[in-house]
Amino acid sequence: MKIIVVDDEPRHLRGMVGLIRELRPNAQVMAAKDGIAALEQIRADCPDAVLTDIRMPRMDGLAFLEQLKEEGISTKVIMVSAYNLFEYAQTAVRHGAYDYLLKPVGIENVKHLLDRIELQLNSESHQRKVKEEMKHQLVRASSAYRSRLYLSWLNGSLTPSEQAEMDKEAWLQGGGLIIYSELNNEGKDVETTSGLAFAQCLEQSWSRLGEAMTVLHNGIQDRRMHAITVVSTAPVTREAKQQICQLADSLSREMSAAGRLVHGIGPYCEQLAIGAPQAYRAAQKANEQNFFERWEGVFFYDELRSSHRPVPIDTDKLVQALLSQEIQIVVDQCKSAFEQLADDGYAAPALMKEQALLLLMSMKSTLRELGERQVSGQLAQGAAVLVQECDSYAKLLELLEASLQEAHSTLAQTQQDKHEIVVANCLRWIEDNMKEELTLERAAAHFFFNPSYFSTFIKNKTGRTFSEHVTAVRMRRAKELLADHRLRIYDISAECGYQDTKYFCRVFKKYYGISPEAYKHTSLPERNSKR
Repeated sequence: MKIIVVDDEPRHLRGMVGLIRELRPNAQVMAAKDGIAALEQIRADCPDAVLTDIRMPRMDGLAFLEQLKEEGISTKVIMVSAYNLFEYAQTAVRHGAYDYLLKPVGIENVKHLLDRIELQLNSESHQRKVKEEMKHQLVRASSAYRSRLYLSWLNGSLTPSEQAEMDKEAWLQGGGLIIYSELNNEGKDVETTSGLAFAQCLEQSWSRLGEAMTVLHNGIQDRRMHAITVVSTAPVTREAKQQICQLADSLSREMSAAGRLVHGIGPYCEQLAIGAPQAYRAAQKANEQNFFERWEGVFFYDELRSSHRPVPIDTDKLVQALLSQEIQIVVDQCKSAFEQLADDGYAAPALMKEQALLLLMSMKSTLRELGERQVSGQLAQGAAVLVQECDSYAKLLELLEASLQEAHSTLAQTQQDKHEIVVANCLRWIEDNMKEELTLERAAAHFFFNPSYFSTFIKNKTGRTFSEHVTAVRMRRAKELLADHRLRIYDISAECGYQDTKYFCRVFKKYYGISPEAYKHTSLPERNSKR
């Protein structure tokens, strides 16, 4: 609470100031020696209450009250006087005094006075807040009603009475534009900007083109805010388009903290009152093209053109590229195909998403036929993400590449596991059939491989050729049988798949550096040392 004490007698002035400070330690108490000095302080500090003497030099208390009334200054003035005259009190009240105190002023009187002033100030503050809130509610209600009215008008759902009300909007009888704006929060805090602030910002900027009215469309959905601005303006020239792009760029920078802001500009209406609903739908359509970043957040409906290019991509080749671990080929082919489909940003975004889904689902089907169920499941998950979350061309390519990378990684691991199984089975097959004639062609046919591919496959996976594996298995078995001493060398040769005993002996000596006969008669310790 702010209080000014006015008195030309210094002793009385100090006494009253000290008393008030003692009763109200948190109050701001100031002093003035006469009415003129008090007026200057009141104009500067706007006190809640003034305690002033009636009889003072230069300007007495009654003249002081009159001056406050003329200047429209509202404060509670309490007259303090040594004269107990009814006419003084009556005159003071008539001039707007809050109360009248007699000197010498008692402490209880001052305390009671301050209590009443404080109570009334609190009551007045509460009433002001209530009135202000009611005023805001009326403004919001009026704004909400007008927004709903405009949305109904743009959607073509006005009642006859509402149509009559819209017909009174004289500014809509001229030409203008419909601008559809979308703010994507892109994972940022949705509270960064309110819907009201968003609409006000748009309306203020687009009003540079002419009289403008912005309304929110369905509030906040999927972390996006949509707004429609009706602008009364002259026909759109090339210069006007440049101005619109400049305003949009300025808006994007201003609201960059809230997310990505884009706009669809509808066709020019010769008469907004008639053509706005159709232009509104066109503006929505135009805004869809902002899926492509190349438009930098602004697309004009009159620049839209049809585009129906198919995707020039061979799914089978992509699958083979995945199988051969050529992942960059897969990614490059996909990007190249979608670049052609995008048609420099004129393709329908729905078509882009549709083709991405078809591509992934087609690859999923092909891989499932090949038995790669885990990989096909990965691609199916990528397709679901594309449908649900992708809102830009860049993100479409990112998600598509991520799906392919993940599928490729899983496929590579799956193939590696299968390769290890094939190698293990091949070595086991050699051991089981070492007595028979073992050829690369026979082994490849058994495991359903091309002989040439199977030869390279075994060499790459084990570091040995197929023939080297056959020899290693037979020589290991030969050592075991020679150490047993029960079979003759002729029998051991046949047991290991060699029908020519002399050839067997040559192979064994070349492999171990000792003939079969010598190895058979070598002492056990020596044999162990050679193993």
